[in-house]
Amino acid sequence: MALAFPQPISRSFLDRAHTFTNHPASVASVKFGIHIGPTEMSSPTGAGILQTHQLIENHSILIRDEIYGEELVYEPVLVELLQSPEVQRLQGICQHGVTGLLGLTPRVTRLEHSVGAFILMRRVGATIEEQVAALLHDISHTNLSHVIDHALSKPGEESYHEVHKTRYLETTRLPDILDRHGINQKVFEEELFPLVEMPSPQLCADRLDYALRDAVSFGKLAMEDAKRVVGSLKAFPSATATRRLLVLDDPHVALILSRAYITTDKDIWSSPANIDMYQRTGRVIRELVEAGSVDDKVLWQVSDAEFWTLLRQAANPEQLRAIERLEEEGIPEDNGLRLPHCAKIRTLDPDVWQGGENQPAPLSIVLPTWGSERQQYILSRSQHR
Repeated sequence: MALAFPQPISRSFLDRAHTFTNHPASVASVKFGIHIGPTEMSSPTGAGILQTHQLIENHSILIRDEIYGEELVYEPVLVELLQSPEVQRLQGICQHGVTGLLGLTPRVTRLEHSVGAFILMRRVGATIEEQVAALLHDISHTNLSHVIDHALSKPGEESYHEVHKTRYLETTRLPDILDRHGINQKVFEEELFPLVEMPSPQLCADRLDYALRDAVSFGKLAMEDAKRVVGSLKAFPSATATRRLLVLDDPHVALILSRAYITTDKDIWSSPANIDMYQRTGRVIRELVEAGSVDDKVLWQVSDAEFWTLLRQAANPEQLRAIERLEEEGIPEDNGLRLPHCAKIRTLDPDVWQGGENQPAPLSIVLPTWGSERQQYILSRSQHR
């Protein structure tokens, strides 16, 4: 079907979205995709609510992040990747899918998260390859993020964007960029880079950035504490060792982070009310894709807002009413809503390495009370299913 965009999205949706995209802390309303001459300095462009990017005259990019501060990127492969349409596409994708799009939650973006994970790798001295792996770890995410898992993933399957990563990458010029700069394409397999990805509940750049960014954005962690976490971060025994880990050097800071993490999980990531919105949105998307009214290729071709308008165009009257209810009613009360069995229960047990110790140890070993607190949280959430 042709990509045509009909009547405007409802005013209530636009008003709510405006609240977040024009928040003093937000730069999300600034358009990306600037085109400037080789010696000009651009204006800062918004990557999300906590981050801006600025192309400067020596072909470098200055990233300003409210959590991490300033980061100057000058390596040619990184500058080219940051400016690529494939990476810039992530600015139009909300971390929190439909709730972010509709202005019901802060509009944290996949771009600012990906760049945040990349900055963490630079701060601990990771190799260029590991930095690239961090920057590209979410590159195949579809619009509306994990909402699409509820729409199109098969039972027991990984996240939709992971299953279809190769399919998406084959449509991009990212492999050519990497080849031209001599970067091995194994960087697309972020699980090969332990500073970028580790199994839960260990610390890694992906998990740490979304923890800090979401916890700060949703008011679950003070900015001052987020900065203390970053200041406590190290790679053990080094950023280039074969068996390397991200660790924190202060158990008190690790505890603050870990508690903020489970609070954010309870109220946001595994909130039955938020998941209910994901599921209802997913049903509409699944019906439209299965009917052939929406081509699944568009999941990587348009922004969240454009995709939403496309859904409204393709929907039948019943589906359109379901969409309008999502826009008008917002996040439901979670009284009586149960946590679906498919929902993850997220916790954190970061490794802590204190001076004088030969090896790091999980926070639950360093502070056994955290081990008990974490297990109690898992039990209480499991009973909510």
